[in-house]
Amino acid sequence: MTKAFLFDLDGTLIDTMPWHFKTWQMVVQEMGSPLEGAALMNELYGNGAELMNRLIPGRIFTEEEAKAIVDAKEERYRQLYGKQITVLEGAREFLEEAFNLQIPMGIGTASNQANIDFALDQLQLHSYFNAIIGADDVQLSKPHPETWLKLADALQTPPEQCIVFEDAPKGVEAAQKAGMKAVAITGHYSANDFGEYGNVLKIVPSLNALQVRDFLYL
Repeated sequence: MTKAFLFDLDGTLIDTMPWHFKTWQMVVQEMGSPLEGAALMNELYGNGAELMNRLIPGRIFTEEEAKAIVDAKEERYRQLYGKQITVLEGAREFLEEAFNLQIPMGIGTASNQANIDFALDQLQLHSYFNAIIGADDVQLSKPHPETWLKLADALQTPPEQCIVFEDAPKGVEAAQKAGMKAVAITGHYSANDFGEYGNVLKIVPSLNALQVRDFLYL
Protein backbone atom coordinates (compact mmCIF):
# COMPACT_ATOMS: atom_id res chain seq x y z
CA MET A 1 0.00 0.00 0.00
CA THR A 2 1.56 3.28 -1.10
CA LYS A 3 -1.31 5.72 -0.63
CA ALA A 4 -0.93 8.77 1.60
CA PHE A 5 -3.71 10.99 2.93
CA LEU A 6 -3.09 14.75 2.96
CA PHE A 7 -5.47 16.91 4.98
CA ASP A 8 -6.21 20.57 5.13
CA LEU A 9 -6.79 21.57 8.76
CA ASP A 10 -9.28 24.42 9.28
CA GLY A 11 -12.72 23.50 7.96
CA THR A 12 -11.66 19.97 7.01
CA LEU A 13 -10.63 18.38 10.30
CA ILE A 14 -11.49 21.06 12.83
CA ASP A 15 -14.28 23.61 13.10
CA THR A 16 -12.46 26.94 13.21
CA MET A 17 -13.61 28.84 10.14
CA PRO A 18 -16.46 30.75 11.86
CA TRP A 19 -14.01 31.99 14.49
CA HIS A 20 -11.32 32.92 11.97
CA PHE A 21 -13.98 34.79 10.01
CA LYS A 22 -15.22 36.70 13.07
CA THR A 23 -11.66 37.73 13.94
CA TRP A 24 -10.84 38.83 10.39
CA GLN A 25 -14.08 40.79 10.35
CA MET A 26 -12.87 42.78 13.35
CA VAL A 27 -9.44 43.35 11.84
CA VAL A 28 -10.57 44.56 8.41
CA GLN A 29 -13.23 46.82 9.89
CA GLU A 30 -10.65 48.41 12.18
CA MET A 31 -8.38 48.94 9.18
CA GLY A 32 -11.12 50.54 7.09
CA SER A 33 -11.68 47.78 4.55
CA PRO A 34 -15.10 47.64 2.88
CA LEU A 35 -15.01 43.83 2.69
CA GLU A 36 -17.66 41.95 4.63
CA GLY A 37 -19.83 38.85 4.39
CA ALA A 38 -19.30 36.58 1.39
CA ALA A 39 -16.92 39.07 -0.25
CA LEU A 40 -14.61 38.82 2.76
CA MET A 41 -14.95 35.04 3.00
CA ASN A 42 -13.89 34.66 -0.64
CA GLU A 43 -10.61 36.46 0.06
CA LEU A 44 -9.61 34.45 3.13
CA TYR A 45 -6.92 32.29 1.59
CA GLY A 46 -3.16 32.58 1.40
CA ASN A 47 -1.03 34.54 3.83
CA GLY A 48 1.41 37.40 4.20
CA ALA A 49 1.46 40.49 2.01
CA GLU A 50 -0.46 38.71 -0.76
CA LEU A 51 -3.38 38.20 1.63
CA MET A 52 -3.28 41.64 3.24
CA ASN A 53 -3.11 43.44 -0.10
CA ARG A 54 -6.40 41.76 -1.05
CA LEU A 55 -8.09 42.39 2.28
CA ILE A 56 -7.20 46.10 2.48
CA PRO A 57 -7.66 47.52 -1.04
CA GLY A 58 -5.55 50.53 -1.90
CA ARG A 59 -2.67 49.69 0.44
CA ILE A 60 0.57 47.88 -0.30
CA PHE A 61 2.00 45.90 2.60
CA THR A 62 5.56 44.68 3.02
CA GLU A 63 5.99 41.09 4.16
CA GLU A 64 7.11 42.34 7.59
CA GLU A 65 4.03 44.56 8.01
CA ALA A 66 1.70 41.81 6.86
CA LYS A 67 3.27 39.20 9.13
CA ALA A 68 2.85 41.46 12.15
CA ILE A 69 -0.85 42.01 11.36
CA VAL A 70 -1.54 38.35 10.66
CA ASP A 71 0.32 37.18 13.78
CA ALA A 72 -1.64 39.66 15.92
CA LYS A 73 -4.88 38.45 14.32
CA GLU A 74 -4.02 34.81 15.07
CA GLU A 75 -3.20 35.56 18.69
CA ARG A 76 -6.49 37.45 19.01
CA TYR A 77 -8.33 34.49 17.48
CA ARG A 78 -6.77 32.05 19.96
CA GLN A 79 -7.56 34.28 22.93
CA LEU A 80 -11.16 35.01 21.93
CA TYR A 81 -12.28 31.75 20.40
CA GLY A 82 -9.62 29.09 21.01
CA LYS A 83 -11.65 27.15 23.56
CA GLN A 84 -14.54 26.82 21.10
CA ILE A 85 -12.55 24.79 18.54
CA THR A 86 -13.99 21.32 17.96
CA VAL A 87 -13.22 18.30 15.78
CA LEU A 88 -15.56 18.10 12.80
CA GLU A 89 -18.04 15.25 12.48
CA GLY A 90 -16.41 11.98 11.51
CA ALA A 91 -12.87 13.36 11.40
CA ARG A 92 -11.44 11.58 14.44
CA GLU A 93 -13.01 8.28 13.42
CA PHE A 94 -11.65 8.58 9.86
CA LEU A 95 -8.17 9.42 11.15
CA GLU A 96 -8.27 6.53 13.62
CA GLU A 97 -9.22 4.03 10.92
CA ALA A 98 -6.49 5.29 8.57
CA PHE A 99 -3.95 5.28 11.40
CA ASN A 100 -4.78 1.67 12.27
CA LEU A 101 -4.23 0.76 8.60
CA GLN A 102 -0.80 2.45 8.79
CA ILE A 103 -1.60 4.96 6.06
CA PRO A 104 0.88 7.87 6.08
CA MET A 105 -0.97 11.08 6.90
CA GLY A 106 -0.05 14.74 6.96
CA ILE A 107 -1.51 18.21 7.29
CA GLY A 108 -1.06 20.97 4.71
CA THR A 109 -2.45 24.28 5.94
CA ALA A 110 -2.17 28.04 5.63
CA SER A 111 -2.26 28.30 9.44
CA ASN A 112 0.91 29.31 11.26
CA GLN A 113 2.70 26.96 13.63
CA ALA A 114 1.21 28.53 16.77
CA ASN A 115 -2.33 27.89 15.54
CA ILE A 116 -1.50 24.37 14.38
CA ASP A 117 0.05 23.34 17.70
CA PHE A 118 -2.69 25.06 19.69
CA ALA A 119 -5.47 23.17 17.89
CA LEU A 120 -3.80 19.77 17.60
CA ASP A 121 -2.66 19.76 21.22
CA GLN A 122 -6.02 20.92 22.56
CA LEU A 123 -7.93 18.33 20.51
CA GLN A 124 -5.32 15.57 20.92
CA LEU A 125 -4.82 15.00 17.20
CA HIS A 126 -1.03 15.31 16.88
CA SER A 127 -0.31 11.59 17.04
CA TYR A 128 -2.14 10.80 13.80
CA PHE A 129 0.22 12.76 11.56
CA ASN A 130 3.63 11.92 10.17
CA ALA A 131 4.30 15.42 8.79
CA ILE A 132 2.87 18.94 8.86
CA ILE A 133 3.43 21.77 6.38
CA GLY A 134 2.14 25.18 7.49
CA ALA A 135 2.38 28.81 6.47
CA ASP A 136 5.89 29.11 7.87
CA ASP A 137 7.16 26.29 5.63
CA VAL A 138 6.25 27.62 2.18
CA GLN A 139 6.91 30.62 0.00
CA LEU A 140 3.64 30.38 -1.95
CA SER A 141 0.32 29.36 -0.41
CA LYS A 142 -2.64 27.59 -1.99
CA PRO A 143 -3.73 27.60 -4.82
CA HIS A 144 -0.02 27.20 -5.57
CA PRO A 145 0.85 23.48 -5.20
CA GLU A 146 3.92 24.05 -2.97
CA THR A 147 2.12 23.06 0.26
CA TRP A 148 0.93 19.71 -1.07
CA LEU A 149 4.16 18.91 -2.92
CA LYS A 150 6.27 19.60 0.18
CA LEU A 151 3.94 17.46 2.25
CA ALA A 152 4.10 14.57 -0.23
CA ASP A 153 7.89 14.81 -0.14
CA ALA A 154 7.87 14.75 3.66
CA LEU A 155 5.68 11.64 3.56
CA GLN A 156 7.96 10.09 0.92
CA THR A 157 4.97 9.44 -1.35
CA PRO A 158 4.70 10.34 -5.07
CA PRO A 159 2.02 12.99 -5.78
CA GLU A 160 -0.01 10.57 -7.88
CA GLN A 161 -0.36 8.31 -4.82
CA CYS A 162 -1.60 11.15 -2.58
CA ILE A 163 -5.24 11.94 -1.86
CA VAL A 164 -6.00 15.42 -0.58
CA PHE A 165 -8.95 16.10 1.73
CA GLU A 166 -9.87 19.77 1.48
CA ASP A 167 -12.82 22.09 2.19
CA ALA A 168 -11.77 25.06 0.02
CA PRO A 169 -11.75 25.33 -3.79
CA LYS A 170 -8.29 26.95 -3.69
CA GLY A 171 -6.94 23.90 -1.87
CA VAL A 172 -8.48 21.53 -4.40
CA GLU A 173 -6.98 23.65 -7.18
CA ALA A 174 -3.58 23.37 -5.49
CA ALA A 175 -3.98 19.59 -5.36
CA GLN A 176 -4.84 19.48 -9.06
CA LYS A 177 -1.73 21.52 -9.88
CA ALA A 178 0.30 19.10 -7.76
CA GLY A 179 -1.03 16.10 -9.72
CA MET A 180 -3.09 14.78 -6.81
CA LYS A 181 -6.66 13.55 -6.51
CA ALA A 182 -8.90 15.28 -3.98
CA VAL A 183 -11.98 14.81 -1.86
CA ALA A 184 -13.96 18.02 -1.38
CA ILE A 185 -15.61 18.59 1.99
CA THR A 186 -18.48 21.04 1.68
CA GLY A 187 -18.91 23.35 4.62
CA HIS A 188 -18.54 27.01 3.82
CA TYR A 189 -18.71 26.30 0.07
CA SER A 190 -21.25 24.46 -2.06
CA ALA A 191 -20.70 21.44 -4.29
CA ASN A 192 -20.93 23.75 -7.31
CA ASP A 193 -17.82 25.60 -6.16
CA PHE A 194 -15.76 22.47 -6.88
CA GLY A 195 -17.32 21.70 -10.27
CA GLU A 196 -14.47 23.04 -12.40
CA TYR A 197 -11.81 20.71 -10.96
CA GLY A 198 -11.17 17.44 -12.73
CA ASN A 199 -9.24 15.86 -9.86
CA VAL A 200 -12.20 15.60 -7.46
CA LEU A 201 -13.04 12.02 -6.51
CA LYS A 202 -15.98 12.81 -4.25
CA ILE A 203 -17.83 15.79 -2.81
CA VAL A 204 -19.23 15.10 0.65
CA PRO A 205 -20.55 17.12 3.61
CA SER A 206 -18.11 15.60 6.10
CA LEU A 207 -15.56 12.85 6.60
CA ASN A 208 -18.35 10.93 8.30
CA ALA A 209 -19.66 10.11 4.80
CA LEU A 210 -16.45 8.31 3.78
CA GLN A 211 -14.85 4.90 4.27
CA VAL A 212 -11.06 4.79 4.37
CA ARG A 213 -10.85 1.52 2.42
CA ASP A 214 -12.65 3.09 -0.56
CA PHE A 215 -9.50 5.12 -1.31
CA LEU A 216 -6.76 2.55 -0.92
CA TYR A 217 -6.74 1.13 -4.45
CA LEU A 218 -7.81 4.07 -6.62
